[in-house]
Amino acid sequence: MNDADGGRRASAKPHFFISYAHMPSVGSRNPNLRVGQFYEDLCEAVLQLTPLPTAEPVGFMDETMHQGDNWALKISEALATCRVFVPLYHPRLFRSTPCGQEWYTFAQRAANAPGGAAHNTAIVPVLWVGMRDAALPPVASAVQYNHSSFPRAYTEDGLYALMAQSHNHGLYEKVVYKLARRIVEVALETVVPVVEPVDFTTNPSAFPGRSPADELTIAVLAFKDSEVPEHRDTAWYGARRTDWQPYTRGGDSPLAETAAQLARQCDLNPTVHEFDARAEHLMELERPQGPGVLLLDRWVLQDPQRAALVSEFARRNPAWVTVVEPWNRDDPQCTGQTRTMTELTDRILHRRSSRPSFRAVAGDGEDPEGVPTARDFGLAFQHAAIRAQRAFKERHLPRSPGSDQPPGSGPAPGRGADRPRLREAFGAPRPPAGYHRGEDEYDDRDDHEDHDSTGGGEDEL
Repeated sequence: MNDADGGRRASAKPHFFISYAHMPSVGSRNPNLRVGQFYEDLCEAVLQLTPLPTAEPVGFMDETMHQGDNWALKISEALATCRVFVPLYHPRLFRSTPCGQEWYTFAQRAANAPGGAAHNTAIVPVLWVGMRDAALPPVASAVQYNHSSFPRAYTEDGLYALMAQSHNHGLYEKVVYKLARRIVEVALETVVPVVEPVDFTTNPSAFPGRSPADELTIAVLAFKDSEVPEHRDTAWYGARRTDWQPYTRGGDSPLAETAAQLARQCDLNPTVHEFDARAEHLMELERPQGPGVLLLDRWVLQDPQRAALVSEFARRNPAWVTVVEPWNRDDPQCTGQTRTMTELTDRILHRRSSRPSFRAVAGDGEDPEGVPTARDFGLAFQHAAIRAQRAFKERHLPRSPGSDQPPGSGPAPGRGADRPRLREAFGAPRPPAGYHRGEDEYDDRDDHEDHDSTGGGEDEL
């Protein structure tokens, strides 16, 4: 039975929705754990202040979703039903396209409240770190919420500082309680109509636009499990082509999700697509939308139709789209076909100096490999993403002040010493033995072995 407002059941409406930017991991430490702790403490405080039934969701945060759930659908449903929107103010929040889309989606719904009164009053911001008013985008500056009754340490340094300093634990608990009380008050006082969920990722961001060079397309060329030929093990594939996981047999986390996390650590905004559906977008030479990375499953190139599509991609040769070729050295089917499949890939990609493939090259007497391990993939992908971003900036963004060279007028790909070097960007030493440049390959693509992989959060805080 639906609510009187025409929406979903009351039990489907969380009191609040936490919007935050995922922070990349630091070594083995996950900074997002503090956000999770705050979320749990806030849920407990709200529960203490309300007569919510057991089945009523107290709050929503994307880290609470079970692995394998459709994250965009879950977030969209919560945004369509939550009572209060709780953004965690942080510089990364306002640089995050998904967070901006979350804000926009809730604001559009709140704007439809009687008189539009819920537009700002249904937003209860949390100062995760101290921020100057001038650093806030217009939509955040327009939120009228007075923090003057909160402890000064919170208003100056934010909640994270209180959590990180053990002597401020009492102040932290006080701030959590005051925030919970405010959320409960807003939920009672403000009517935000429940609406049918709309995919929030299709909405624009409420925050000022970022450079097109920051918008990274991750395209996956792989099989669905229903398309895998008889001679190939289906355990590496899933229901969607983007479910491909070449390093973990039957793994729950697709390689594309890992790639998106790695891209966010580089302060990029990634979107994941099937290459088949995004090929024309990636091959657009006149007005490309942004950089891209193609995750290429070599086995797919045995399909003549897909091989022709990749061959056309290579012929057009967009320099701002790099190619990463995962090739698991622990997969017996891969190791038995390494040389054959490498030769096939080289032929179809028309391998040339302008196209880094970010693949290892084996020593004398050994077969050349793709990216052989998950750790190597982490290193290779981030280099590939940054290489693609730099190439896009060189070709398609306005030149910086003082430059006498218009965009796109630099040396042709693979020519001249002015081409950006990944080694220079990372300050890396020469790569170790076993990772070296092939005769036909760009000399930056194999530097990835020099750097440690970092795990990571999904989008930002």
